[in-house]
Amino acid sequence: MTKQVQDDKAFWFCNNSGCVGKVAHNLQEFSQSLKEVSVDSIEFHLRDSCNDFESWLVNIMEEPRLAEEVKRIKSKNLKGEALKSSMNKFANKMSRKLA
Repeated sequence: MTKQVQDDKAFWFCNNSGCVGKVAHNLQEFSQSLKEVSVDSIEFHLRDSCNDFESWLVNIMEEPRLAEEVKRIKSKNLKGEALKSSMNKFANKMSRKLA
């Protein structure tokens, strides 16, 4: 059973305009939402010196290995569809592990 968190610890997917209507309370929801959100939301969470995905995976979900994978993706400095594709592969891999 995967860890389930309340709204105050959930991952809220956002972009520069605000939240985009996707919230993850567990790793399954996180994986599914990663596949569904637009690339601007992914870029928002990986902007500049920020890595919201890594922070949430380590600090809230206590999943340092998954956080390390996201850190590697961010280090490639991908943008647009290349970033979306890379995060989709990560989400698919996570989904298979959780199944």
